[in-house]
Amino acid sequence: SNKLPMICRNFRRKIEAAGGEYLFDCCVEGLIVRDGQIVGLQTSSGEIATHHVILGIGHSARDTYEMLHELGVPMIQKPFQLGLRIEQPQEQINAHKYGHSEYEQILGAADYTIVAKGQRDLYSFCMCAGGFVIPSVSEPGMFCTNGMSRSRHDTPYANSGLMVTLEPHEFGSPHPLAGMELQRKFERVAYELGRADYLCPIQSAESFLNPGSSPSVSLPSSYERGVVLADLHAVLPEAVSKAIEVGLPLMDQKWRGDFLKNATLVGPEMRGSAPVRIDRDLSSRQTQGFRGLYPVGEGAGYAGGIITAAVDGLRSAREIVREFAAIGP
Repeated sequence: SNKLPMICRNFRRKIEAAGGEYLFDCCVEGLIVRDGQIVGLQTSSGEIATHHVILGIGHSARDTYEMLHELGVPMIQKPFQLGLRIEQPQEQINAHKYGHSEYEQILGAADYTIVAKGQRDLYSFCMCAGGFVIPSVSEPGMFCTNGMSRSRHDTPYANSGLMVTLEPHEFGSPHPLAGMELQRKFERVAYELGRADYLCPIQSAESFLNPGSSPSVSLPSSYERGVVLADLHAVLPEAVSKAIEVGLPLMDQKWRGDFLKNATLVGPEMRGSAPVRIDRDLSSRQTQGFRGLYPVGEGAGYAGGIITAAVDGLRSAREIVREFAAIGP
């Protein structure tokens, strides 16, 4: 993650060299539409005239989702992933994966991918070897987590998301933004545990798997703002908590008892993917009733990561280019 600022800066310079412009501190507040055609954007810095808007928002752009819904942009609920993060000593992960300590000097910090199959699958996500747990907060009065690693992967901690898929019929409402409101509900609970200091709710895996026992923790966390002991069942829907309770022992069996040894859980991790999909035509990639609006990437509900979001955006860019010039296959 420490190299991303440099990469993004180089992207910006390349785009600016080609004639593009970045508008910093400028928020899109509305779409200007005439006869079903996009003709501009309303922004905090004034209006921008355009007939083409590539909407590449992230999955945490909740104010934009609400604005689009108020304008009547068609959108639907979609399944999304949520859960907790698990922290383990990186040395323990290296020992399990490599078997010989000297391999670490050659191969670096070991990572892992693991799935527990069941009525509702539990799987690792965004595993950060030698990394940190960090806050991933986009609204006041709410709290959720994410993970990161620097290029050296040199902290004594490994962490990974433990994710479960929640289906639209479990959101509690048919409203298109019901999944987003469900995220908010549990992020508020997590915030109340850590309050304005943004302390991270934490619990040992052992005590999580024994509901009713007092939350405990035996090892420190990589989360740098501080932690607060909590029953993490409170920051998750019951179905998700149950899936983690069932899946964790299965993961531990796969690792012959090495997965949960010294394991700590933190959370919640609410942003595995977007809870909304903005409608678009399959061939033109534009939104019906809003010609010129091209929803793309993870926030629009059509991708689940950096590469898939980039490919999705590229395909929409090609459709726009077709309006002005013939291009190859």
